[in-house]
Amino acid sequence: MKARTPRVTLSCIFSFVTLAAVVIGARAQDRIQVHDELRAMLKTVTEAMNSRNIDAMAPLFHNRCSITTVDQQVFTNLNDFKTYFNGLFTGDKAPLKSITFNPTADALTEFVSEDVGFVHGASTDIYAFADGDTRVMTSRWTATLYKDNGKWKIINVHIGANLFDNPVVTALKSWVFKVGVGAGIAGALLGFVLARLTRRKSA
Repeated sequence: MKARTPRVTLSCIFSFVTLAAVVIGARAQDRIQVHDELRAMLKTVTEAMNSRNIDAMAPLFHNRCSITTVDQQVFTNLNDFKTYFNGLFTGDKAPLKSITFNPTADALTEFVSEDVGFVHGASTDIYAFADGDTRVMTSRWTATLYKDNGKWKIINVHIGANLFDNPVVTALKSWVFKVGVGAGIAGALLGFVLARLTRRKSA
């Protein structure tokens, strides 16, 4: 019996090592699948934003979520964000014709637990303004993900830009200034016409 003990011990060690390798391999494969799923999510969100089809990315967001936009407005549901986003392109005073987003991740998603992860990256975006001007701006973004009933959902997105080197904000300020000047000139002309008409009636 004593002669067989080393063999038994070696057999047990080999079994444990084999089992550990199988478990580690399975977890690594699971992580690969998760990263593929998250890459697909980023692609879907990008395509939805670029086509202004916010509803297409609704299934990817948790019902309790927050979105902080590049102009630092905060939305806690997708419907309010959709109204805000569409308002950038529609209406008489809409400043933009289109935005083309090009987000990339700095690295793979980091997981703080089995069901929570976060990822960050940059996005070089093209803003086409209603007056024909085009500006390019690089922003930074961070997203937090939560695994809900077996499906990864976005619970938080935060987008930020350089406060001191921001061509889009500069262009938006210029747009507001142009709209204000245009309204002022139109008001002055209207006042002048009304004054002339009033004088003629008085005469």
